[in-house]
Amino acid sequence: MRLRKIVFTCLALFIVSEILLLINIQFPRGLNFDEFHYIPSARQFLSLSENQNWEHPPLAKILIASGIKLFGDRPFGWRSVSVFFGSLSLIGMFLWALALFKNYQTALFVALLTLVNNLLFVQSRIAMLDSFMFAFDVLALAAFTYSWRADIEVKKSVRLLAFAGFMFGFATASKWFGAVPWFGCLFLLLLLKVIQYWGTSFNKVSLWQSKEGFQDWYSPNILSGLRISHILLCLIFIPVLAYFITFIPFFFIKKASGVSYSLYDVLMTVPKMWEGQQRVVNTHPYMSNWYSWPLMMRPIWYAFDKDGNSIVRGVLMLGNPLIMWSGLLAVGACLWGWIARRSWQGFFILFIYVLFAFSWAVIPRKVAFYYYYFPAGMTLSLAIAFVFHNWETGKEFFLENCKWLRWAYFTFALALFIYFYPILAALRISSDSFRKWMWFTSWI
Repeated sequence: MRLRKIVFTCLALFIVSEILLLINIQFPRGLNFDEFHYIPSARQFLSLSENQNWEHPPLAKILIASGIKLFGDRPFGWRSVSVFFGSLSLIGMFLWALALFKNYQTALFVALLTLVNNLLFVQSRIAMLDSFMFAFDVLALAAFTYSWRADIEVKKSVRLLAFAGFMFGFATASKWFGAVPWFGCLFLLLLLKVIQYWGTSFNKVSLWQSKEGFQDWYSPNILSGLRISHILLCLIFIPVLAYFITFIPFFFIKKASGVSYSLYDVLMTVPKMWEGQQRVVNTHPYMSNWYSWPLMMRPIWYAFDKDGNSIVRGVLMLGNPLIMWSGLLAVGACLWGWIARRSWQGFFILFIYVLFAFSWAVIPRKVAFYYYYFPAGMTLSLAIAFVFHNWETGKEFFLENCKWLRWAYFTFALALFIYFYPILAALRISSDSFRKWMWFTSWI
């Protein structure tokens, strides 16, 4: 595929998403949900004063501070850099899909579906940590996916994995949950090397072997020239280095006692953050359990403010119902594609979705919200594309050569995005009319 076409598509996606995400960005005019934590923290970085938001690493808050520095301490300044990283996330999803499916139309479909998956729109327009974390993670996953090939040169695979390592480190430096796919990819590489060491191979050819874009999830030749030292460098040393690089501003900050930060102080932020994560025990009316998130049982109102006597503006963190619910069926199709046909695409989409969605079952945090599902919800676009791609290339799933079907699906998803847009973008609505968007009482 021509590089110029890919670059042009990335540029077009960036411009379109920036325009869409920046419209009405000044609302809410006040601090919105967790901006109450992160905007004051960003201001403290700008003033080089001791940071009070010590539960999270610094990178995302430093990036928010850069927006305030460039555009002023106002809503546009608070949220502009988050919007920029939302656009990077969209580009990352396109590149990740391109690496997975090796098909331009399918990758473009993933990007467009991501754009109308309400989650990206809402999360990119608030100065929280997740937009930054996911952008770095998805760029890392795109590079990692592209490296998982039998025909790749060792030097190129090392460069791709080194890039992935830096991105994973920066994702973790934005929010610790960014380490989940990092550890997952490290596990996959080590597992690959163990299986190859055993001399394992498949005797039976997959029924999809001759189909367009098919790749077996395992073969003795995948990354066969990659050594353990390469893995240690790219997915342990480099991510850790990238993580701690983001703490350099701490050495220019004096603590309340007047003493400067030392290297020991920076290293001790790790156990301090761990302690802080476990100490969050306050209840919240919109807190929910991880197993309720795939079904969108308890979305979260980031804002709901009066704008006159009978007018309100609200921001609801709610996924696109079509994508969220049909995406779960598509995840099941990925499982089938992996088990029955040994599909790399099916395996990796399923693997990353499970990591993002079910890690919260073991993470020792007592307070959780629907927006924690944001990364998992984003991967559903890939799962849905997996189904359509296999339909269109004649790989079973009951239908063949139905190229019109994916665009009919996208049109329906776009219609739902437009339908929910007023309560995603804080448009002026009457104080009673918001209930027409509340399909279930648990959404209120």
